[in-house]
Amino acid sequence: MKPLEGIKVIELSTMLAGPMAARLLAEWGADVIKVETLNGDAWRKQAGTTLSPCTPDANPNFDMQNINKRFVSLNMRTQTGHDAMMKLLETADVFLTNFRVQALEGMGMSYEQLKDRFPRLIHASVLGYGAEGPDKDRPGYDYTVFFSRTGLMADLPPAGAGPLVPIGGIGDHSVSVAITGGICAALYRRSVTGLGDKVDSSLLQSGIFILSTGILNGFNGRVLPRTRYDCGHAGSNTYQGSDGEWFYLACIDYRRFPELCNIIGCPEIAKDPKYSTNTEYYKNRTELTKIFDEIFNKHPVSYWDRLLNEHDMPHEVLRHFKDVPYDPQVQANHYTYFHEYKDGTKTVFANGPVHFGSINPEEIPCRESGPVGRDTDEVLKEYGYTDAELEAMHGAGDIR
Repeated sequence: MKPLEGIKVIELSTMLAGPMAARLLAEWGADVIKVETLNGDAWRKQAGTTLSPCTPDANPNFDMQNINKRFVSLNMRTQTGHDAMMKLLETADVFLTNFRVQALEGMGMSYEQLKDRFPRLIHASVLGYGAEGPDKDRPGYDYTVFFSRTGLMADLPPAGAGPLVPIGGIGDHSVSVAITGGICAALYRRSVTGLGDKVDSSLLQSGIFILSTGILNGFNGRVLPRTRYDCGHAGSNTYQGSDGEWFYLACIDYRRFPELCNIIGCPEIAKDPKYSTNTEYYKNRTELTKIFDEIFNKHPVSYWDRLLNEHDMPHEVLRHFKDVPYDPQVQANHYTYFHEYKDGTKTVFANGPVHFGSINPEEIPCRESGPVGRDTDEVLKEYGYTDAELEAMHGAGDIR
């Protein structure tokens, strides 16, 4: 039995954050029914953002957030479509949405509007800026909230380089992990009390939590952005090899500094009074970084990787996105897998960020999304709708 087997989730969300949270719940065993408008989730048409192919049979950019769900298309502007949505919620355990609160209120689906009608329902919202405050109703995306509002985009690139160029989904996927954890906690509470709960997380909240160390730096006066030469210390910094590639050296423990100097063939550096104590080591970090730059630039990164590995010195090569799916460590742990659609389109998917003993990561299914409304009739029949009723609803534009 999978951890969430028997849990029914009704998802009303678009783009990345809400859909990815629902995808994780599906991976963990929940029956996830994604409700779309008659036009479908806008993310279905955004394949160009990842250069992914998009054919009638294959849409990997959309599927990354939406595999292993069932898809229902309702026109909730009509009474019949709205009634169908309410019927779905009657037996649901979780209602997951990233619609803004004012939009939910207009649809009669805010927490306050549903809590008495469905007292066991977990009402989970992914928000942009949070449920309170002057910006609570602003539209929010990970670029604008997670990257921009938290300081990430302005303070993490090297000084003088301009803003960090973001990769879509980092903020969305971060908040998706947070909201899934909150949902599971609320489900446990319900198992004890019998009552549902309100769960929310926002891009701003998740970003602040993840960047809390950086915020502490800013609070204590560190000037950001900064260069490599204003590092914590030279033993914890990036270095470039003669081949132009980079690695991160993480000789965090000062007690291993003499050992590091021996490994790289410069034992005399550790004997220099300028680096003989932890205090001096920090004080002269800029000069030492420049010395290390010259040393590490004498050989390719592969040379330093092999040498540092031989001595169990913490470090890591800076990898490229294109190489990650083929990383033997990634493959051994089933963190990614390759998938081929029936039309021959090939892609790579990432599995969720948690493994369970009850789920073999080699056997996690990959049920593709298919067209808008693929499962509408099948799902609604489970809720008692007849063929005649469904035919009438299709004809009236209530469903797709």
